[in-house]
Amino acid sequence: MKYYSSIAAVLFGAAVVVIQPQFSVALSPKQVSDIARQFTIRIDGVGIGSGIIFERKGNTYFVLTNRHVIEEPGRYEIQTPDGDRYPIYYSTQLPGLDLAVLQFTSQKNYTTANFGNSDQLTEGMTVYAVGWAQIPGLDQPSYQFTRGYIRSRLQQPDQGYALVYDNEAIPGMSGGPLLDENGLVVGINGRATEPDVSTKTVLRLGIPSNTFVATRGNLRAPTTPQQQTTAQKPTTTQKPTIRTTQSGKQQRSAESLISSGGAKAQKRDYQGAIAAYEQALRMNPNHPDAYFQRAVAYYDLKNYQAAYEDLNQVVRLTPNSPIAYMNRGLTQDLLQRNQEALKDYSKAISLNPDYAAAYLNRGALKNELQDYQGGIADLNKAINLKPDYALAYLNRGDSYIALKDYKRAIADLDEAIRLQPNSALAHTRRGFAYRQLQEYNKAALDYNIAIGIQPDYASAYFGRAFVRRRLQDDQGALADYSKIISLTPDFAEAYYNRGLIYLNLGNNKEALLDFQKAADLYKQQGKTQYYQDAIQKIRELQSKGKVDTVHNVKIKF
Repeated sequence: MKYYSSIAAVLFGAAVVVIQPQFSVALSPKQVSDIARQFTIRIDGVGIGSGIIFERKGNTYFVLTNRHVIEEPGRYEIQTPDGDRYPIYYSTQLPGLDLAVLQFTSQKNYTTANFGNSDQLTEGMTVYAVGWAQIPGLDQPSYQFTRGYIRSRLQQPDQGYALVYDNEAIPGMSGGPLLDENGLVVGINGRATEPDVSTKTVLRLGIPSNTFVATRGNLRAPTTPQQQTTAQKPTTTQKPTIRTTQSGKQQRSAESLISSGGAKAQKRDYQGAIAAYEQALRMNPNHPDAYFQRAVAYYDLKNYQAAYEDLNQVVRLTPNSPIAYMNRGLTQDLLQRNQEALKDYSKAISLNPDYAAAYLNRGALKNELQDYQGGIADLNKAINLKPDYALAYLNRGDSYIALKDYKRAIADLDEAIRLQPNSALAHTRRGFAYRQLQEYNKAALDYNIAIGIQPDYASAYFGRAFVRRRLQDDQGALADYSKIISLTPDFAEAYYNRGLIYLNLGNNKEALLDFQKAADLYKQQGKTQYYQDAIQKIRELQSKGKVDTVHNVKIKF
């Protein structure tokens, strides 16, 4: 059973942390990402963020994160790299630094991070920011890995934030590691700078790892009403909560408000999330993370125009951000501003030629614009960059279906299903391809699987009804069309096709009613040719005298 636990604070002794020597040969970005994945965790609760597993003592693991991630008192849990979740019972903080250390207990073996020597970081050096972030279109935060360069070091850092770099860091990545080219943790990501006076753009800020190592002996527990002094697991009757040293009158940071807003959004309290982001923007009207997260909330509310307007602000503040352009392109795509969306996707790709998601979205939009060869070219690139990209295979399968190359479509959809076996959409698409090849039994199997995965999926019922008719199963097809109508009462084609079956079964009265309903819907939907087809069916029935027992049925023009 999944559950959140709350955190009581506890003091733990300082341990010696070994700083690893820098290697002379840099690792590839993928190698660094593979290392980071093993110790970068996700934090959920009344605030959201990321963290770094850096030490183990027996079955107790210690996680480094930003204090602002857990600034709001409440319940939190950690999701480890293998997807397991653990309650957090203990937290400690470093006075004067935006850092906190959390604890969780597990008998599993998790990799701990190695710290590098952050004093060796100089301007122009490559660094990688890692964490878990919420982006539009995804139900859960996803692992993010971005590359950038050290721009400067601040001599008088606020709360420890001395490193300035130009990586993209999406909200939710706060508390995650900043790594060097050797896969060593050299910083903790957490903030954005104020906009530059001349360029009006922002950069990212991190706390050097050496700052944590040097001050770690100063870790203290926040003052709490009930101070625990041992690291024993609380009893089931305990009501622990992360408690901070905040007084009721102390103003929370913008970063803390963004963190708690993200937590509200995860619970689908989008209005509560928007209120938190707006409070953060009142504190800092140029905070790109607040605009980005509010755009995500508006996206989830399907208010794409509002999301677009917020992403305009993100682009203004971070004009070199491919993520900002890609997501603004997505909102323009949904607003049917196709050419503007293509420009945004292309801009994202120009800023990051290895941005697989941008190629995917641009390829899918080209499919919609019937530029199938262009779509295939983009989707090929997405697959080359990310060979396990199920959505890219699915969309390329759509390209081949549009080109009537059904065998290639099936090959791509096979791969999409291998990667995502529970994709009802992929099974439905493959069912359609089999249907076009007249392999009706295989098509029926795919539609059955799709319906098993998503019982309210009208398109799967529609495809299965078509196949059942070809297999002479009129009663089965009739049941499927009736199911579609119960799910989507304005599905005109379902009424029309059900009318054809009723006509075939000699039930002329029900056939006429369905044709009439289909005609009404086609007229409302502006489908003139289909409307005329339905009217023709009604006329044929009436002219043949097959509906003389039906009363009060009139043709509506």
